[in-house]
Amino acid sequence: MPYQLFVWLFVCHWLGDYSHLQTAAMIRAKATGKPVSLIFAHACVHGLLMLAVLLFYTWGQILIQLIAFQIGTHFLIDFWKSRMNTWFPAVKNPANQYHWLVFGFDQLLHHTVIVAMVWWLNP
Repeated sequence: MPYQLFVWLFVCHWLGDYSHLQTAAMIRAKATGKPVSLIFAHACVHGLLMLAVLLFYTWGQILIQLIAFQIGTHFLIDFWKSRMNTWFPAVKNPANQYHWLVFGFDQLLHHTVIVAMVWWLNP
């Protein structure tokens, strides 16, 4: 069960970040940090995707906690990254090595959240 859940939650993450589910306005908001509501909407998309998967694995209070954890952490991670883009504009440029360091750390944090969610269900 945990291995399948990992795969499905990683697919959800990929869909939320790299498909049409992330709008151009969300991408701009994540690059500039404004408006925060669009960054939150993006986090909610991730929460809804993961809700659809997690309904097959759990329900009740733990489901609510997992979705709140996903939305909250996704919002905080993306907001942090938007601040990095604002404070250090060179980080936006893919030719800058630090762009990839920030991008990689951002993805590491998102994936760590998914690992924590699976562990929460299967300690």
